[in-house]
Amino acid sequence: MYKHHHIGIQFFAEPEQQPNEGQETGGSGEQTGGNEPLTFDQWLDSNPAYRSEFDRRNTKAVQTARTKWEQEQAENQDEATKLANMTAAQREKYQLGKDREKLNAERAAFQRQQLEVQTGAQLQGMGYDAAFAKYLTGQDAEATASNLTAFDGLMQAFKAGAVKNQMRGQGAPKEPKNTEAPDPFLMGFTGTKKG
Repeated sequence: MYKHHHIGIQFFAEPEQQPNEGQETGGSGEQTGGNEPLTFDQWLDSNPAYRSEFDRRNTKAVQTARTKWEQEQAENQDEATKLANMTAAQREKYQLGKDREKLNAERAAFQRQQLEVQTGAQLQGMGYDAAFAKYLTGQDAEATASNLTAFDGLMQAFKAGAVKNQMRGQGAPKEPKNTEAPDPFLMGFTGTKKG
């Protein structure tokens, strides 16, 4: 059987209040004097394992952030050094190359978005929800057309399987049992016009 341990962590600690003369200051477990829950720091200090794990995670997060910051600073310094050592024409050429890369990335994103819109329109024309477009849009129109064809085939097979399963569950329709005498009017009806 599992034991439940309630940990009353107070997320936004309030300033500590001085106990009144009749109030106990000590507490056991998770409560301080009175019935106030422990603050986060009190909870951490209540068990050395909690404090060491909290400190370890904080240290790791700080080291990761520092490493990332140092890499960014080194890249910025390298670029600044490169630019300082270049002539005006080289700087202009370098900046033009960076601008071209940025423009190409924006153009590719725009083309992808346009292809996704076209894919959504095609899906709606096929009777499907346009929300599938982001999953079916390929690198180009040919890949997208291939994805749409495969998707349509899978969906048709799924629908056919679902219909078969539905029919199996209900059984094939049976002929009605006719216990009454046949209607003489219907028996005499030949479908020809009398003249």
